[in-house]
Amino acid sequence: MTPSPAGRMPARLVALVVAVVVVLAGNAAALMFFGDDVEQAGERLDPAPTQPDGSVPGSPDAVATTTTATTVPPPTSTQPPTSLERRVAELSVFVADERELEFLRPVEVELLADEAFVDRLLVDVEENREETDQAEQVLRALHLIEPGVDLFEAFISFYGDAVLGFYDPETDELVLRGAELNPYVETTLVHELAHALDDQHFELHRPEVNDADDESSLAFSSLVEGVALSVEFGYRQTLSAEELEASARAAAEFARRAGSSPVPPVVTSLVQFPYLAGPFFVAALLEEGGEERVDAAFRDPPTTSEEIQDPSVYLGGEDPVAVPVPPAEGPVIDEGTFGQWALTLTLQELVDVDTAAVAANGWGGDSYVAWNVDGRTCVRIAFAMDSPSDLAELDDAWRQWADVHGDATVQSTPELVTVTACG
Repeated sequence: MTPSPAGRMPARLVALVVAVVVVLAGNAAALMFFGDDVEQAGERLDPAPTQPDGSVPGSPDAVATTTTATTVPPPTSTQPPTSLERRVAELSVFVADERELEFLRPVEVELLADEAFVDRLLVDVEENREETDQAEQVLRALHLIEPGVDLFEAFISFYGDAVLGFYDPETDELVLRGAELNPYVETTLVHELAHALDDQHFELHRPEVNDADDESSLAFSSLVEGVALSVEFGYRQTLSAEELEASARAAAEFARRAGSSPVPPVVTSLVQFPYLAGPFFVAALLEEGGEERVDAAFRDPPTTSEEIQDPSVYLGGEDPVAVPVPPAEGPVIDEGTFGQWALTLTLQELVDVDTAAVAANGWGGDSYVAWNVDGRTCVRIAFAMDSPSDLAELDDAWRQWADVHGDATVQSTPELVTVTACG
């Protein structure tokens, strides 16, 4: 994970969730996810899609790449390297070869036991309570979280349990959770070294992305995580059966100690997005033009969840439709882009999954506004779609959703479907 500066939180709907991620634990981290849909038998999250031969898209087995021998700059200290420094140097060579880039400087790595790690991870988070509370209001208006849920406390608990390591591109800190190196911790180290390498070449600290009122932060995080996971998957393929077994045991122990997270399922789904969808996106880039195409994406990154889920949209240079912000009926607390992924998750909370997926396909663009009135929060979202049939499918799905919600209305024109919900 690559944290943004504490105290910064973008104002957009996915930021209602993802920006909390960006601030509390960064926009590029190695995480442990919990829940039957992700965590099985205590094994660490492995969202890698596999090919029929068992290879992973984006890994050396799935994509032909040309690698060259890579050197890592020697440490600047005149003292003999420690065992940790030696191992970091060795793994840095692997990461550099996978990415076909050279480290411009050594990466300093710190190992911290659980309590010290969580303290470092969550430093200054109280600065973000107000904006997280705002996010909570909007999510509740959409029936995405239940009354009584404290989103701020839920996120603190989630990240205290789930984060295994982070890299901070603003300070160049790479911190791992663990008293000593083992195959499990080293896998996380490889992941974070990939972030450090990309940061040295492409600058991952981008306040303008984090502060954008669209899905830029979510999409950029998906690119960053997709690259790191591709490198991580490649490293896993080099481990022996004994090392893999040891890693699985450590993962199971971590899961037992961490316990289950109180974060609402829809919030967890938003948090997981970069880790689950990012590898598919990066695999498409690698197929299109190898590591050079991945590098180009850092210079001109995706900005929507649609591009991440359907890389052909990004590769084809398709831009979303510009939808004017709909009118509010009270003091505005937030506005921005809702996005295709948030649309899918919102609909499937109250209608069936297939209807939600069909309705979200064909997303063309949107804009939302949120306001407070009479002690409640209301949200209004206007959607454009790719075709009239897409618009009709979305209209039907939202009307089903509104019937279940109980305090929502849907209006349609030949160009837009607009939904308003309060809660």
